[in-house]
Amino acid sequence: MPSLPVGTYDVTAQLGGFKQFRRPGVAVAANSTQTVNAALDAGDADSERLALLDRIEELEKRLGDLEQSAVLSEPETRVKRVEVYVDQNGIEYDTPQPGTKKTYTYQRERVYRRQTINEKIEEAMADAADKSVRIGVDATTVAQGARRTEGEDPFVDGKAYALASADLFFTAKLAQYTTFFADVVALSGAPPDGEIPALTLLNGYTARLTNPNQLNLREVWLRTEFFGQRLALTAGRLDLTNYFDRNSGANDETTQFISDALVNNQMLGLASNGTGVVVDYDPKNAFSFRFGVQQSNDSATNLSDSIYTLSEVGYTATPFSLPEGHYRLWYRFNNGDIETGEVPSNHAFGVSLDQKLSDKVMLFGRYGQQKVFGDVYDRQTSAGVSFSKGLVFNPLDTWALGYSYMDLASGHTEHLAEFYYNFQLTERLRLSFMLQHVLDDPSEVNKFGYFLPGVRLQAAF
Repeated sequence: MPSLPVGTYDVTAQLGGFKQFRRPGVAVAANSTQTVNAALDAGDADSERLALLDRIEELEKRLGDLEQSAVLSEPETRVKRVEVYVDQNGIEYDTPQPGTKKTYTYQRERVYRRQTINEKIEEAMADAADKSVRIGVDATTVAQGARRTEGEDPFVDGKAYALASADLFFTAKLAQYTTFFADVVALSGAPPDGEIPALTLLNGYTARLTNPNQLNLREVWLRTEFFGQRLALTAGRLDLTNYFDRNSGANDETTQFISDALVNNQMLGLASNGTGVVVDYDPKNAFSFRFGVQQSNDSATNLSDSIYTLSEVGYTATPFSLPEGHYRLWYRFNNGDIETGEVPSNHAFGVSLDQKLSDKVMLFGRYGQQKVFGDVYDRQTSAGVSFSKGLVFNPLDTWALGYSYMDLASGHTEHLAEFYYNFQLTERLRLSFMLQHVLDDPSEVNKFGYFLPGVRLQAAF
């Protein structure tokens, strides 16, 4: 390639719509290396220009997509805290001035917030759901058999029993932190408690329900929360066992133990649900406090008849580096007779605890006693262990063993043990197999005992 003569040249480059630039007085050596370098510089400039144009085209496309899929929300009023400086005449300044004092004021502004169409649809659906009444159903069928292990006629033997239960739940959000709830339950069939005179219910579905083959209004109440959701007030027709003596290992006859002696402490002494109020105080630390008042007699003729009051202190702890555990202490006072024992009682106290040993194993227990007269008490103790996760057939299955002992001042005692395995068939369908053994020793008749195998199919949606 012939070399260029040595001299001084003006090099001019123009990149599309960009401003021209000139480098005057650039000396170019008359050799092939300089020619190649100049060509490479021009190629790099063209590549940069093309890349920049591609980037601009991509950004324009994104802007178009955003304009097509976004909408402006309704104007919102926002309150903004502003720092100002005020002099002795009350004149405000944005910056410090001689003789001014710093203070704060609040300004309102109307703004629009850009939202995607999907966000707008979801917001509208959520708002409609909050203003509507939601319905839930919990339907269960329980079949049980009874084989007598101790005792003679007239105690039954070799009988089968079945009970169908359906709960219809209604919930509605009336205002922020204010909820309405109603539970209508229907029972059909005959549980073993109709023929086996055990001290406690062998089928907890009928607890505190007086009409087993009719519709029952189990609960209906309003709940509202105050002070950052630390204080809650619930009023209406209540079941105080939903608030007091709770236990993570044994508290639900639909998915856990079916024996009422393991569902709740019998020393609570609640005969039926009734009009009442519960106050919850949760300071958002390890402690919680509850106080409840309820009328527990359907035949009461005035508001002051058969009043039960329950007080409870709860504590959540992780002792000895174990997982979470719950410890509760409750006290009951009532002005009416109770049906738990054979002698009226007006005072009782109890404890309930559940402690995880790992994510697979949990221990639980209860103790309660009620004063009959002098230093004579009715007492109940229950305990057990539950398993989940790695010690089951399916990941969401659970199973447990539980035992209850009840000793009344009248001399009537009861030993009850139960095992269940709960299969999680689908998200809303469960199948449980149960085996109970109860041994009662009444003070006036011969003792009797039964094995009660059972199966429970439960659907919730």
